[in-house]
Amino acid sequence: MNSLIKKISFDKEIFGMVFLSFCFCFFLVRFIITPVQTALNLPQTAYASLVFLPHGVRVLSIWLFQARAIIPLFLAHLFVYLVFLWHGDGALANLGLVLVGTLCAPMAFVLVRATGIDISAKNVNVVHWRMILLIGFFASIINSMGNSLLLSPTIDPSMHLITAATYLIGDTIGVFVVLTILLFSFRFLRRVKP
Repeated sequence: MNSLIKKISFDKEIFGMVFLSFCFCFFLVRFIITPVQTALNLPQTAYASLVFLPHGVRVLSIWLFQARAIIPLFLAHLFVYLVFLWHGDGALANLGLVLVGTLCAPMAFVLVRATGIDISAKNVNVVHWRMILLIGFFASIINSMGNSLLLSPTIDPSMHLITAATYLIGDTIGVFVVLTILLFSFRFLRRVKP
């Protein structure tokens, strides 16, 4: 029990970084990417984004901070859902969507670790960006299945497959974009730092 408490212990720096990063990326999606998708008249825009940046934050947060990122991710999900997406009638469905979004990345990491692959940030023998993209894709599959199941009553039956595909594509592209931005940012900071 003590080891579990230690794993998810509160760290205000991690909390702030994960919470604010998730919210910032969600706001970018909500106010930039979603209007572009709407202008392109894509029918699945109401349910899924073609570039969902918060998924990149989910995956990278769990990779870097492990279980300590779960609570900030959950609260960030809950915050953005309450502000933008919460639908009055389906409180349980909305909470389910928050839980699926929060737990898809930790579940993907658990599945990959079960294969015996050490994907920790400390392992120098692994090409991390490839593994992160692969795990992001696995997490996207979990997220897509959970969201499709929970939203199935509200999605037109002809839109199920395209919405699920959009989840997969958008989440995976989100991981790629966030990872690319971080890689180039760190590379730039290393060059600037004496």
